[in-house]
Amino acid sequence: MSNRKILDEFLDYKEHIGKSSKHTISAYKNDLNQYIDFLSGKNISLIDSKTIDIQNYLNKIGKNQNISTSSMARKLASIKSMYKYLANNKIISNNISRLIKTPKIPKRLPNFLSLKEIKKLLDYPYGDSIKDLRDRLILELFYATGIRISELVQVKISDINFDDKLIKIKGKGNKERFVIFSDGMLAVLNDYLNKRGVDSICSNIDFLFPSYLKKNRINAHISTRTVFSIVKKYIKNISKNEKLSPHSIRHSFATHLLDSGANVMSVRELLGHASLSSTQVYTHVNIVKIKEEYRKSHPHGK
Repeated sequence: MSNRKILDEFLDYKEHIGKSSKHTISAYKNDLNQYIDFLSGKNISLIDSKTIDIQNYLNKIGKNQNISTSSMARKLASIKSMYKYLANNKIISNNISRLIKTPKIPKRLPNFLSLKEIKKLLDYPYGDSIKDLRDRLILELFYATGIRISELVQVKISDINFDDKLIKIKGKGNKERFVIFSDGMLAVLNDYLNKRGVDSICSNIDFLFPSYLKKNRINAHISTRTVFSIVKKYIKNISKNEKLSPHSIRHSFATHLLDSGANVMSVRELLGHASLSSTQVYTHVNIVKIKEEYRKSHPHGK
């Protein structure tokens, strides 16, 4: 079986059985195409490859490319996932990648907005056009629920329980969870839906945020790129921090919850984190703030 054929079967498995997202499949494809090109250049098949071949590839890209530790770790994770698939399906006798250690990635503290900045951000879209109301709801939804941008664009009206103020979210790996929203967001949601109901183009579309640029496509949702641009525009109006993004509102959601005494396990569930360590990053933000206060206020803090 050719290397390309094996790759195609692996990607098909990840998409339909593993239920990986389109973004994840695209990342796998890019990373593994590079690895297969390396093997093909040396006339090595995936079936006959050895641990040293993986290591040689990693050494090569480490020397020849300006590559970060996180990118190296991601490429290795793609390779490991493929070899695990090959071993589990008896295409190779054993998983030759399991002995290679993943490079340790230093955890960076997340960028987030202060409560004052969040208030300014949520007050910014003040018009009553359909797009103003849509933008206000997008910002409210990000901060009220902490959902990812990829999750937000896929929210459907039928996913919303208006009585209990819950939204069913389909997260990474198609895992479902419920997020909670407030009376304040419910008011914004109703304003938007009432205005949207007048629009004949969108009145029968279930997606909460339909795409106005794809009128020829039935039931198309807004793109993540469009949402990113919308949110970035408003963030620039309230902060000069270029590193802030839509994901920073998710970080703010988690940080402000933990600052107010929320249980880290509950925050984990709301964020849809598979690992508790992902949520615990936000507890380090509190430690940094405490240290800053200590240095400012304690007589021996400096």
